[in-house]
Amino acid sequence: MKKLLTVLSVCLACSGALKAQPAGGFGGFQMPKIDVHCSEKFADIDYAGDDQVYHKMDIYLPRMQKDIYPVVVHIYGSAWYSNNSKGMADLGTIVNALLDAGYAVVTPNHRSSADAKFPAQIHDIKGVIRFVRAHAAEYRLDPSFVATSGFSSGGHLSSLAATSGGVAELEGAVGGNLGFSSRVDAACDWSGPVDLNYMSCGAAQDTWNHAPEEAVMGFSFKGNEERFRALNATTYIDPADPPVVIFHGTEDNVVPNCQGSHFYELLDKAGIRTELYLVEGGGHGMNMYSERNLRYMTNFLDKVRFEHGGTFVTGTNPVITNQFSADPSAHVFNGRLYLYPSHDIPTVNYQRETTPWFCMSDYHVYSTDDLTHWTDHGNIVDQKDVPWGNPTANSMWAPDCVEKDGKYYFYFPNAPGSGRGFGFGIGVAVSDSPSGPFTIYENTVKGTGGIDPCAFKDDDGTVYLIWSGMGLRGGKLAANMTEIDGEGVRLDEAFPKGQTEGPFMFKRNGKYYLTYPWVREQGGTECLAYGMSDNPLGPYEFKGVFMDESPTKCWTNHHSFVEFKGQWYLFYHHNDFSPTFDKNRSVRVDKVSFNEDGTIVPVIPTWRGVGYFRASDELNIDRYSEISGATVDYVDPYNLFAGWKTIFANPGDKVRFNEVDFGRKAPKKVRVRVNTRTGAVLKISTPGGNRDMLVTLAPSDGWAVAEARFKAKVKGMQDVTVELVSGAAEVDWISFPLK
Repeated sequence: MKKLLTVLSVCLACSGALKAQPAGGFGGFQMPKIDVHCSEKFADIDYAGDDQVYHKMDIYLPRMQKDIYPVVVHIYGSAWYSNNSKGMADLGTIVNALLDAGYAVVTPNHRSSADAKFPAQIHDIKGVIRFVRAHAAEYRLDPSFVATSGFSSGGHLSSLAATSGGVAELEGAVGGNLGFSSRVDAACDWSGPVDLNYMSCGAAQDTWNHAPEEAVMGFSFKGNEERFRALNATTYIDPADPPVVIFHGTEDNVVPNCQGSHFYELLDKAGIRTELYLVEGGGHGMNMYSERNLRYMTNFLDKVRFEHGGTFVTGTNPVITNQFSADPSAHVFNGRLYLYPSHDIPTVNYQRETTPWFCMSDYHVYSTDDLTHWTDHGNIVDQKDVPWGNPTANSMWAPDCVEKDGKYYFYFPNAPGSGRGFGFGIGVAVSDSPSGPFTIYENTVKGTGGIDPCAFKDDDGTVYLIWSGMGLRGGKLAANMTEIDGEGVRLDEAFPKGQTEGPFMFKRNGKYYLTYPWVREQGGTECLAYGMSDNPLGPYEFKGVFMDESPTKCWTNHHSFVEFKGQWYLFYHHNDFSPTFDKNRSVRVDKVSFNEDGTIVPVIPTWRGVGYFRASDELNIDRYSEISGATVDYVDPYNLFAGWKTIFANPGDKVRFNEVDFGRKAPKKVRVRVNTRTGAVLKISTPGGNRDMLVTLAPSDGWAVAEARFKAKVKGMQDVTVELVSGAAEVDWISFPLK
């Protein structure tokens, strides 16, 4: 059977009038008119090849432009009675939230209880998952991350897909593609009936009306209780199952909220990563889809995707380009630089629904040999695993790490188990490696209380812990590294007044530096200041400011100093990927120098950063060293992590990108990723070349990679200047390949 595929334009594909699904049952009520936040919609794809309506699905791609997208298969609720509700599958709530977060969303139909009995329904969903992986390239989908989500009976099927990976009798052969896996990488359960034998919440007498599940099973519940266990997602729970996030309303009068709690307890007992959100006042779909809850869902999926890390290349600012990062603490262990930042996630509102705030729930560690090629070692500590902490406080603020006797001690703040507030504790985790895995201690560090710990190791091996709590405080750590030896002392009493936090201590040429973020003006933002002393616990003499406040008014800055391969560096943060919300920050790094008396030469933030580039690399010239006339903007307004572009609007506009290594052999050509409707001529200059090169770019319909011969005989380390001669163009990157 020929596959039916419809590709619609943005205005037609992603909005339109939809008929309301009838209220009641497991399906709830859907809004009649939905504006879907997508760039493309592939409609009525026949995933089984039989041209049946119950085997059709739609694919929505996000507005943000990427080569491939992680995938969520979202399944409608209908008490398994509907075979054609994909056009009403929570499009204005769950689906839009997923699209806005960068996920492609697949909304499938499946056979109803009138079409076929269980396990036909889960066979259909597994057929969808296999189809997604088999046809990933065709629809720009990422087969390495396929999750499920669902509401009500859709939540049941989403959960069942997660727990039944490898269960042969639930696999089926719908659509074929049997060489592709039907396992999922995560699951979201919205109000799902996951254990039909537990619908009376463990009461001695079962009073539940089992009509919907009897219809899908094809026989009576009473007397067949054991046979009904085949329908339950809980039946198949296994420690190898993927992470699951669960949402259930406390006022759900269709599926009792004990289903969510019961599911969570069983998953947690099996050691499966899981989160449960019991929504106060939430019904069966009603009052469930607040921005807060939708953020919990997308943040959970993001954390699962990034948990295991990976490698990436970046030599410009910001340093970490696939997720938010802040409060960087840099150290050199065994000749390699390790970076321990906090991890901002898109905010969930804390005390009031209208109050966005800092939101951090876990930590990653990164490392590099050259400040260009980085490894993300993945999640090392998560708030869910802190024995003494609040598992939902999202208060894992600035951390630090130190080596002592071959062990690595990771110090971090967190809100205690009861309440949030500002009564923070400081915890510690230990590892045999700077990249983990880390084991978290049961209790906080005795003798401390506050935020932003800094662990400083002196030349004699003594380790000091510095923190922010009623001023900047510090003390020597005992040999067990879990308590302060004696009393902590106040370190900043001689400093100018103003809010202080985030201390970082380092030593250079026998002098101790106590550096910290400082709000020096009432109502202002943070600059970075410091004092110097002959002793680690002071007294300190205030020396001044080494980085001014952000000109764009980012409220915070937080930093660390490190000497790496003979050069000192300052790591700090700014809200580069979140210009309208300064609680989502990104790490930067720039070089540091010192005056003869040891004082710090003020650091001017750069876009260029410190990384090493070969001419054959993609040079993001928007991270310029110098600019004249040209302007810079985001490549994709829906996905700021896609980076920036340089806009050449008028002849004479130019940028310079410094320190590019052309090596010993001159390149033969130049490549430019460009968007130019009119066509353009660019002049590329290198001081060491024998001539300036003119590159003619033909008009393009959107972004394209243009290539031209490059005749300038340029070698060695050079600065590259790009200047517009005529026309107009937007440039993402340039490169000088040798072949």
